[in-house]
Amino acid sequence: MRLLDLSRLDGYNRTVGFALEMLTPTALAFIGDAAHTLYIRRRIVESGYASGTMHIAATKFVNATAQAAAFDEFMTRDAFTEQELDIARRAKNAHLHSRAKSATLSDYHKATALEAVIGYLELSGENGRKNVLLELYAEVSGLDEFLKRDI
Repeated sequence: MRLLDLSRLDGYNRTVGFALEMLTPTALAFIGDAAHTLYIRRRIVESGYASGTMHIAATKFVNATAQAAAFDEFMTRDAFTEQELDIARRAKNAHLHSRAKSATLSDYHKATALEAVIGYLELSGENGRKNVLLELYAEVSGLDEFLKRDI
């Protein structure tokens, strides 16, 4: 098997080893889901939750309904750059082969859009920008307030 030399393409990320623009929105969302979940779980662990309640706490904030509500708030606040809006639009309009059992199709598309933006930022190495959006997510989703409560 011969690998393509993508280093001459615009958008090539040497750290990742491929052109990000060649990835589908669902592939970006797949990575974004992992980055988002890790962020939420890390925040919960750092807050001192007991092992029996960590998963329950995480599921309040890692689900399509919560992500869709955050996406709507991000749009209201003009939180996305033009490039991020383009990624979100493509992901929101992508043909999805599955959907969350506990969310509407509209919410699932919005959640996919948010995850795709986070995935793009993760793979492009734009960690500062990714963290800005994840911290905004923590604020608008209620995670910050939730973690301030006594555990």
